[in-house]
Amino acid sequence: MTQGASQSRPDSHAVRAEVSKPEPAHPAPSIPQGRVESALVAPSLPQGERKRAAALPLVEERFFPAATTSLRWLLAAPHRLYFFFGMLGLSTASLWWLVQIAARTTGHPPTLELPPAWLHGWLMLNAFLPFFMFGFLFTAGPKWLNVTAPSARDVLRPGLLALAAFVLALIGAHASLQLVAIGALLLAVAWSLLLARFYRLIRASRVRDQVHARLVLAAFTLGTLAHLVFAAGAAQLDQRWIHSAEMLTIWFFVAPVFVTVAHRLIPFFTANVVPLLDAWRPLWLLWTFLVIVAGHGVLPVIAILGSSPFFSALRVAFDAAGAALLFFVAWRWGVVQSLRNRLLAMLHLGFLWLGIALALYAWNAAMLLAGLPQGSLGLAPLHALTMGFFASTMLAMVARVTAGHSGRALVADDFTWLLYWTLQAAVLARLGVDAFPSQSVWLTPAAIALWCAALLPWAVRSALIYLRPRPDGRPG
Repeated sequence: MTQGASQSRPDSHAVRAEVSKPEPAHPAPSIPQGRVESALVAPSLPQGERKRAAALPLVEERFFPAATTSLRWLLAAPHRLYFFFGMLGLSTASLWWLVQIAARTTGHPPTLELPPAWLHGWLMLNAFLPFFMFGFLFTAGPKWLNVTAPSARDVLRPGLLALAAFVLALIGAHASLQLVAIGALLLAVAWSLLLARFYRLIRASRVRDQVHARLVLAAFTLGTLAHLVFAAGAAQLDQRWIHSAEMLTIWFFVAPVFVTVAHRLIPFFTANVVPLLDAWRPLWLLWTFLVIVAGHGVLPVIAILGSSPFFSALRVAFDAAGAALLFFVAWRWGVVQSLRNRLLAMLHLGFLWLGIALALYAWNAAMLLAGLPQGSLGLAPLHALTMGFFASTMLAMVARVTAGHSGRALVADDFTWLLYWTLQAAVLARLGVDAFPSQSVWLTPAAIALWCAALLPWAVRSALIYLRPRPDGRPG
């Protein structure tokens, strides 16, 4: 779809108000001579010109002199630095798993110090998502709190430490369990330093509504704790610790952060693009979201301890009710109306995957309760959550912030739209592995191949943006 001018203009205003206002206290480095001013993102262009701009929002980059591509631009704003780290982590984790799947498919799996699935789960949850979250936190968070944002230099060292921690853990997977554990511990240290800085922003704020910021801080604290649990599991090669770390990360860290940010931003963005919809986000809805995700993480533990049909039935009812509520919220927030705006639709469709994941979890629990384990869909609910909800929302939100903070049109061009739907194909392929086990021999490599085809080109394209000045000459 071509994004109309009437859609992109209020949407641009909304993002500038919520996440895209530049911070004058930390201006970008001076822009080298020879930069070509781009007219593609100017809001005053005629409608026909703006449509062409929407189709090619990045075309001006090919005219930049090579000298303007520099690592120094990463220090122009915190989101540049941490989004760049996130793209590095995303590319590394994806390629590593692609190699693992290819080796296993050809019958030559490499020798690792721990089961590859353990490290795969940890990397896919922590190697890139938190970098994007931190980049967003130090960009949007200060605006939520009405405080001065830190500079990129202020948060550089913890970011480098976190990146080094992942490299060490990957090396350790092929060399020593102790290195894996040390990597997880170093990551906990890096996050603690970043969270301490974010906590100081909250303490300095005089804004009354700090709910979203404080909830994100609490979730990140539990995510930091999960690294300690993972380190213990890696050092002892104990599956119980590894599984506990994974559950803690998914249901008490990543999912709470995502639903908290979704509650604040999706209705806001939608109301500024779809005039007939209001920004419906009552506070009780946020608490309900958190009960749904945290409750799902707690109920399996209770079911194991209780080991009774009652708790199993409670899991079915809880997940089914959660899925029903999320489907209603997706409708109330305007998922149908959002389809007219690609960038907005990417956010809404990503949120829809959370309801689908809970519905699949309810199905699995119902099959086990009925004594029909062969009807279970295995890991399909987990991948609907992680690949569907987490990754789709990540792509949509990072693409939005990147466009808004790089002086480009707030639209999803044809290439981004294609990559998004390639990611959806990857999710479906991975769900098919559990739905059709007899076809897993080709569906499993197809899923990771589609994942890489969707996200690696996006990572390269985005990284180049962070390494170059804004085409409009503004800071940030």
